[in-house]
Amino acid sequence: MKWYGYIICFVLIIVGIFSTMELVKLFNVKSAEYGTVITIETKNDYTEVSKFDYGSLSFDTEDYVHFTNVSTFAPQDFNGKQNDYTILVNGQPTNNIIVNAGKISGDLTLAFYNLNGDVASTAELHILIEYYASGTKVTLTTQNSNDSVSYLTTYTNINGAVIKVVQRG
Repeated sequence: MKWYGYIICFVLIIVGIFSTMELVKLFNVKSAEYGTVITIETKNDYTEVSKFDYGSLSFDTEDYVHFTNVSTFAPQDFNGKQNDYTILVNGQPTNNIIVNAGKISGDLTLAFYNLNGDVASTAELHILIEYYASGTKVTLTTQNSNDSVSYLTTYTNINGAVIKVVQRG
């Protein structure tokens, strides 16, 4: 074998080594998380006081106009006179917050869009959380207008429904 044959073999060996290293990188897939998710709670320095995880919402009705969901949870400590509180539903803050010694209430408006980007329906959800010594009662009420309850139920089936009472920091 001549001298240039040895050089060609050496080059082929080097190319093979680098190709093998790239194939190992290609087929060695791993899952990783880069960065952190900034939630409204961490951004605004909120402290969680109560959390109610519904999974999905189901409403009761007698007249197919007014829909309610009443749930009872374990007793929790709450004093609305000492601290400033707000309600978050799936990370969205509610409006019209009213805080008393043993209860807090707020309203959440959700807009649902069609495929053209137009508002198909709007659901207005009123949330009332009452803290008793024997338990915590959460009452959700809404009115059905333009199939808003169907949209709201579908939304909670997909995204879940997590209601948090948080203390403003």
